Amino acid sequence: MRSKLIIELIAIALTLIASIAAESQLAYSEQSTTGNCIVVVHITGTITYGTSELVNEAIAFSTDRRCPLILVLDTPGGLLDATIEIISLVRRSSIPIVGYVYPPGKGAWSAGTLILLSTHIAAMTPGTFIGSLQPVELTSTGYQPVNESKIINVVVEQARSLARDRNRNVSIAERFVLENLNLEASEAKKLGVVELTPTSLSELIEELNGFEVKLDSGIKVVIELNKPEVIHYEGGLRPLIMHILSDPVINGLIASIGVMTFFIGLFTGHHLLIPIGLALILLSLIGYGYNANYISLVIMMLGGILLAIELLVIPGFGVIGYTGIALLIIGLMLAPITTPGYLVTPETYLSITLLATSIALSLGGFVTLVLYKIVKVRRRKHMIMEKPVGLTGRALDELQPNSEGFVIVEGEYWRAKSRSYIKSGEKIIVIDKEGPILIVDKAK
Repeated sequence: MRSKLIIELIAIALTLIASIAAESQLAYSEQSTTGNCIVVVHITGTITYGTSELVNEAIAFSTDRRCPLILVLDTPGGLLDATIEIISLVRRSSIPIVGYVYPPGKGAWSAGTLILLSTHIAAMTPGTFIGSLQPVELTSTGYQPVNESKIINVVVEQARSLARDRNRNVSIAERFVLENLNLEASEAKKLGVVELTPTSLSELIEELNGFEVKLDSGIKVVIELNKPEVIHYEGGLRPLIMHILSDPVINGLIASIGVMTFFIGLFTGHHLLIPIGLALILLSLIGYGYNANYISLVIMMLGGILLAIELLVIPGFGVIGYTGIALLIIGLMLAPITTPGYLVTPETYLSITLLATSIALSLGGFVTLVLYKIVKVRRRKHMIMEKPVGLTGRALDELQPNSEGFVIVEGEYWRAKSRSYIKSGEKIIVIDKEGPILIVDKAK
């Protein structure tokens, strides 16, 4: 009897759990957006890794506020890898994302069309165009169509699957790739490629009110907008820098200068050029699609090492120290903590920004003061004997035979020439004096 009662209680508990789970599933199968706001981000120009980072930021920003996101598209296309990453971001999104080709006379060709197909709601203003989705590659003679089936088939399947999942015209999506088909807004709507053809952004927002969207997770979201707050998201420094570095011309130039600088420093003995060349090479890797987080970390480590060498090893404060500070700043700008809403809340991001600014200003003031003191000391009239022959001191600069540099003798700074190679920091002895310039040699 007792065991029967226990079984009945277990059955009742399981029934309650099942009903709660069912209600929970129903609750999440359809929900309304909250916050009564909508975020707008403009995707213009060539699509690069900076573009994918901007979309990533914008989605995180919108998700944090539970607002729909509008991607305003005006692009001739761009990098396939970056486009695939944007599509992946849209598919994983927990908020509705709207693609809107605007303004009139412009278009979202090639990769822009693929991004439009991935959005939950596709819209085009009258007089805009989409299509020409066949991949191309940049060669020495210009852009050439890619006819390799391995690449073509990937793009075709991407277009087909996006159109199928968004209940759009699959055959037209396929023709965008295989025939480089182009469509104007009214034709695209007639053929079932886009859902809306508003004449302006405000009209689009009005038409979105009450629209039901099914996310890739299966959740249905009803967009409710009643005179919403429109937030134009511009993005942070990170996507801007990544966008610049991803430009093929700029990226190639940075890589070439970096390689030449590195080897010039390596083979000529100007060791300061080595970390500068290495930093340029690391920055160029971002344009080739390497992870910007890891590269920013390496650049900051390189900057920290140079700054430590300047402060702890080399007397005074010079080019190496300034190079270290510059690399630290570049690394911080590329670090993910500079992405609002990516790893931290906006309030925390503001605090980090203020702290970083304060540190930078303090460090800059300290360096300026040190530089002023060094210049003041070097301009001071020498007070020691007319010919300090026989006195010893220390080389402040690396001295090549018959080249000039600075040394310190009896606490005074002098310009000096050496008769032999002397490393910075080595002990020297004064053997003669020619006007204001000391003739020195390595002390034994």
